[in-house]
Amino acid sequence: MRKLKQLIILSVCLIFIAAGAVNQGVSGFLWSLPFVVAFIYVLRSFSVKSKIALMTFAATLIVPLAWKHEENKIIYPWIDSAFTATCAWEAIKYERGFTGYDYATLVPKGAEVEEQYVISRHVIPCDVDWKLTRVFVRHPNLGTLYYPVFSIAGYEATMSGYELDDAIKSQTLNHSQIHSSYELQSEWTNSLSLLMMWAAIPIQLLTGVMSFFAHTSA
Repeated sequence: MRKLKQLIILSVCLIFIAAGAVNQGVSGFLWSLPFVVAFIYVLRSFSVKSKIALMTFAATLIVPLAWKHEENKIIYPWIDSAFTATCAWEAIKYERGFTGYDYATLVPKGAEVEEQYVISRHVIPCDVDWKLTRVFVRHPNLGTLYYPVFSIAGYEATMSGYELDDAIKSQTLNHSQIHSSYELQSEWTNSLSLLMMWAAIPIQLLTGVMSFFAHTSA
């Protein structure tokens, strides 16, 4: 019975470690660390053979989830798939200090451009596929914003999730399965990563209790 309880604890720890491994939010793997510690602590009472087997199983599960997020097809299943675009696009290379990344930025023709930061401009040819090669994220205001990177006729460029949403809405960029930037990430890894919100539960409970007593005393 004791071993069964330990195996259940190890399983729960692995689930939360996996959630941290796929988490694209601002906390990343941080809130999985207590479960890593708990996993190692519980594992110490197992035999050497069992430890090796369980550690191998854990590594086999976690490493593919944590490996190279930007190009990980488990997290971003549409990598290597193609988008179709209208002709009215150009790639503008801004100074890195302005954008924070080295890729050119995809901009529809006629859109407002910060000319003082422009290094170069590149007209996107018509009738070519935009191949999704990777996705990176940023966290404005502690949120999660996806940046898809496209290879277009051998030229790599990106846009923010906001700009992708606008392009899809205006039908200047289309994909048969993606209708929002949040659909770039697989639904199940996104759902799993929500477990990393566990650290906020005590704060939410405390806020709720304080709010309750504030209303009752008013």
